[in-house]
Amino acid sequence: MCKAIKWISRAAIILIAVAAIGAATCAALIFFAPKTEEEKVEAQEEVKVEPKPTAATAKYLFGGTTFWARRTNTVARASELGVKYPFSQLDTLERDKYQAWIVGIECPVTEKGGKHSEYDEWTLLKFNCDPDYLPEASKYFTAALIGNNHTDNQGAAGFQETIQNLKANNIQPFGSYDYKDGENNCDVITLPMVITMSDNSEREVEMPFGFCSAHGVFGVPYNAVTNMKKYAEVLPTFSMPHMGAEYKAGHDEIRQHLYRQMIDSGVEMVLADHPHWVQDTEAYNGKLIVYSMGNFMFDTITDKERTRSAAIITDVTVENVDEIDFDAWAELGAECKTMERADCLKKIRAAGLTRPKYSYIYDFEATTSAGNHITRKASDAEKAEVGARLQWSATMQALGQ
Repeated sequence: MCKAIKWISRAAIILIAVAAIGAATCAALIFFAPKTEEEKVEAQEEVKVEPKPTAATAKYLFGGTTFWARRTNTVARASELGVKYPFSQLDTLERDKYQAWIVGIECPVTEKGGKHSEYDEWTLLKFNCDPDYLPEASKYFTAALIGNNHTDNQGAAGFQETIQNLKANNIQPFGSYDYKDGENNCDVITLPMVITMSDNSEREVEMPFGFCSAHGVFGVPYNAVTNMKKYAEVLPTFSMPHMGAEYKAGHDEIRQHLYRQMIDSGVEMVLADHPHWVQDTEAYNGKLIVYSMGNFMFDTITDKERTRSAAIITDVTVENVDEIDFDAWAELGAECKTMERADCLKKIRAAGLTRPKYSYIYDFEATTSAGNHITRKASDAEKAEVGARLQWSATMQALGQ
């Protein structure tokens, strides 16, 4: 009896073992069996790597002296277009091609108690640009230099109102009207940039840049250069000074010395206005200096020199794209919009992010407002004249472009 039981137990063990081996074999066959197309796709999705940035680029346009006061305001308000009048042909410059436009607004933008320019701006040379133009301006302008000799024409309170009005219309202001102010001449401005990912998708992020003014109509703002250096140490920084001899075709030695100092401080380029004429350009230490872009939007209509401008086109590319945390930079830029200048710079410095390294390809577009106060693309012949004044070909050759 005991022998029979042992025999049965051994047989059961053998059967169990055989069953286990069979089950394992079936499982292996199922696991290693060829997968259907659907299963293959699912498997690939499970191991899919998150796309990474492979390129970051943008195209920006920089315009010169801009305002809609005085005669422009009179003509605009008498027209059917009203406050849209001076902007009505800006699309000839193909705004959609650019991520941002940056110009120099040479007037305070205030309500003046609700009155529209009710005094002689020609005699007093004190201006005001009415704020009801801003909704139309904001369709084109991303940021505006307000560090010049006219943005205090409505007093310090008017300057602060200008800042508030521009921000309320999503135009980012930068600069100080006081040429002695070497601490508030720079701001952090965020500009759109297109990021191309490794899966060929694209997304747009707002990247912070330093933008600095240097108002030098009443004196030489050497202290402004020191602040430019502070900004350029932690993020790419552009200088847009407002100075130079008016109604001259070329720059002077004072401006050349100062603008070269700005380049030596680390700024990416120097793009100046104030002379009201287009002036020449220079390549210095591999960087571009434009001594005057001329009048982008102004109220002179008969003098060719004062109705034309050189709008500088800048194609921007991030060279060290693999090292840049674009989301972290964009977050800092967004925070800086709500912070004081000094606090913003401290926060960027403390973040310790890798500074983007940019390369630039330059071009220019000629504009005119002759005859009607409406800024628009100039003719090919006018562009050739502006290019000659800029000495563009020689400067681009010196920059290796």
